[in-house]
Amino acid sequence: MESLDWQEIIRAIQAYATSEKAKLNINNISHFSSEEEAHNRLAEIIAAQKLMLETQQRPFFEALDLFDSWYLRLSKKAKLNPLDLKDIRRFCLELIAFRSLLNQNPCPWSQQQLAQTFDCEDNLSAIDQIITPQGEIRSDASEKLYRLFKEKDQLAKNIQTHLDRFVKDHDIQEYLQDRFITTREGRWVIPVKSGRQHAISGVIHGASQTKQTVYLEPDKIIPINNRLREVEVEIEEEIERLLIEISDYLSQSQLFFYQSQITLLHCDQIYAFAQFSERIGAKAFEFSKNKFKIENTFHPLLTLQGRTPVPNTVEMGPQSHILLLSGPNAGGKTLLMKSIGLVCHMARCGLPVCASSAEIPFIKQILVGIGDSQKVNEELSTFAAHLQLLNHCVQLKGFENLILIDEIASSTDPEEGSALAKAFIEEFSKNKIYAVITSHLNQLKSGWDKQSGVLPGSLEFDLSKGLPTYQFLPGVPGQSLAIEMAKKLKVSPSIIERAYYFLSPQSKQRLSLLSETESLKQDLILLQESLKKAKKEAEEQKLLYQNKQDELESTAEKRLEKLTQEARQKIDTLLAELKASDSFERHRKSQDIKIQLPEIIKSSPNSTRPSKLNLVTKETFSEYSPPGSRVFIKSMNREGIVQSQPNQKGEVMVLVDSMRVALPWTELSRTGAHQNPTQNILRQSGIFTPLSDTDPQVDLRGLTVSEALEKIELALDQSLRVRQTRLKIVHGVGTEALKKALRSHLTRSSFVRKWTQARPEEGGEGVTWVEVDLD
Repeated sequence: MESLDWQEIIRAIQAYATSEKAKLNINNISHFSSEEEAHNRLAEIIAAQKLMLETQQRPFFEALDLFDSWYLRLSKKAKLNPLDLKDIRRFCLELIAFRSLLNQNPCPWSQQQLAQTFDCEDNLSAIDQIITPQGEIRSDASEKLYRLFKEKDQLAKNIQTHLDRFVKDHDIQEYLQDRFITTREGRWVIPVKSGRQHAISGVIHGASQTKQTVYLEPDKIIPINNRLREVEVEIEEEIERLLIEISDYLSQSQLFFYQSQITLLHCDQIYAFAQFSERIGAKAFEFSKNKFKIENTFHPLLTLQGRTPVPNTVEMGPQSHILLLSGPNAGGKTLLMKSIGLVCHMARCGLPVCASSAEIPFIKQILVGIGDSQKVNEELSTFAAHLQLLNHCVQLKGFENLILIDEIASSTDPEEGSALAKAFIEEFSKNKIYAVITSHLNQLKSGWDKQSGVLPGSLEFDLSKGLPTYQFLPGVPGQSLAIEMAKKLKVSPSIIERAYYFLSPQSKQRLSLLSETESLKQDLILLQESLKKAKKEAEEQKLLYQNKQDELESTAEKRLEKLTQEARQKIDTLLAELKASDSFERHRKSQDIKIQLPEIIKSSPNSTRPSKLNLVTKETFSEYSPPGSRVFIKSMNREGIVQSQPNQKGEVMVLVDSMRVALPWTELSRTGAHQNPTQNILRQSGIFTPLSDTDPQVDLRGLTVSEALEKIELALDQSLRVRQTRLKIVHGVGTEALKKALRSHLTRSSFVRKWTQARPEEGGEGVTWVEVDLD
């Protein structure tokens, strides 16, 4: 599939996945073996698209990348550390947010995903009782811990009070090196000048590097310091007990966590497919046994590049199942062939296809011959490799096979090549397979009867402008226009004249008939344009009718509301009168009320009438894409972030890279990229718990070793100040000099608890994870 630009499409889909695990799975995507499997995936993608449209949210599953590290310990019933609990907490939050979205819009797909995940709110609540969102142990995690932390704070204050008074005592000023207090070996001490420590009663706990200062613990605070150390040990023991307890509790749900992880990973891929399909305008398809019709197909990469593709409709069938494309170079033949191949391949992968509609067979095997297949190591020339592929294509039989051959038998003598090509095409016809073949060989452009199964076709070329229009013309063979192209490129007239001289009489006659053929093409083009215009007018009339119908319904609803209000008022008045009359009179008047009430008929909520189109105007743009939304800028082929609402001129301020530019709102369209909505979803669901910050990332690529180490020190310092427990360092591999120097530095750093190499799907040897020591 590489010849069909499949890997570029895969990379584009991967960009919409929120986890590295999903990106890895998307990279390994393969086609299904049955129609049912492909249809099931298509149904899931359509359901996810609908859910995104209704909720205006794309759930994130970033916690999947951290799943393996903590689940391994959980499955072994080992003790979890605070960092593990922080990662589990994030997983729970994303799972709860996803389930909340599913509950908002019940449908068969959302109900299926709900059934395959579990409600982890109790697990989240248990974790939140132990740690903070930043991954630190809460001081009130238990009554005992709260009491111990409170006692520790009080003891620390007492020690500081005693020592502050001590260092301010005038009688010992001459013995002190500085008027501050500090800690050594976990005990509070004061700095005393070396050699004068015997003047103060206490215990020495080390000296400075210069040996000018010794750190002394006065006798008066030794009992308090002793108790403080005891409390700290008790705190560590209580934290240990709490961690063991929460680990045992969470391990009871390990199977539910595992099943939910599988479901979230699957859904991350489905959402990526859905976003990509929305971005390129892909649609659903249908499998058919005897029909091969693709309407308005185009190549997805053109849309991704910000270009406007020319859509084409291709129809084949059992009677005409070999499409033979001809026409000038750079006219779009190969692009159309790739587009057809991609539609068939994406359909068998269960992905929406780049066409307004498609009815095609379920293609089990696609053979592609595009580009140079020369193999030096096997001593195969370009033509030999081409023949080898054609010979392999002959083995295929049945309409569940598709071959795509670019420039069949072209790299040899034209007469022999034409003979070989015709023989192969006849064999393909006998084998009843679908084929799209391009060729410049004149002998192949004519001479096919109705029983041959060959459908000629060409891509239009505007001779007056010397440019291709990329419009497919079925049933009309195309001209190569080599000499005409040479004229447009201003090749010397003498060379053009000599070229005409060397042409055979048959070729000269063919060129003389070229104008007649082009006239026929123009008639076909005018007919197509006329049909398109008629279709557009019909759609406009349909839209006008729908708008008028909406107006009538709106008026009817207002009238209905007014009648209802009048009826209620009348009922209230008559009921008041009824209270003063006898039972017979009440009954008579009640009947009168029923007769006089207007008949109210409400429309069925399940009406099949088409819903009003969701048209975006300048006035509704802010609701459609409020400030902070990501948008795609057509004129710049880039994404940006909306900064303001449209002004009177219809211009919107958009942040593109580091620039703020004013652009017309009509130039902006929604992009598939979304911001992580987990926090907003949780808030809407009534869960007011903060989502822990994502781990910061430091990119060292392109830096020298000294620059990289300096940047790392700053990042570690920042992590300590904000108490961030983990750091992701991207350094690449290269010559490994930077990687080795970095990891050697991290091993010696007192701020680093440990470092580990990233998993292959996270960057492998080019990425290092660091756990920061906050103690």
